[in-house]
Amino acid sequence: AVRKAQISVSGKMTDLVLTGYADRVFVIATQNGKMGTLISATGDSKSVGGVVNETYSIKVLMGKRNDQIAELLARSLVAKIGKNVLLGLNIKGLDAKGAKELMQKIIAHKVW
Repeated sequence: AVRKAQISVSGKMTDLVLTGYADRVFVIATQNGKMGTLISATGDSKSVGGVVNETYSIKVLMGKRNDQIAELLARSLVAKIGKNVLLGLNIKGLDAKGAKELMQKIIAHKVW
């Protein structure tokens, strides 16, 4: 399934495209029509002695490296959605508040 929407993130119009696949969700959030940084985020849970340990792997496939807000957004999406995420992000000046707002709007437009 594919869902497209125009949303506001930190007061700026943002195009949002979500595509659901069997094993992951592809999310593009852009303010200029370009994909920008592409991040792969995966999650894995293992039970050891009755305790469940969640492990996340974040890889920047292309674009801006060491963007902690973008990486945190990708990791948080995996935790909320419960599926691996491929995130294309091109939002200028994204801060923690904007990332939280974006995450809520992505969850509201679910395709998984």
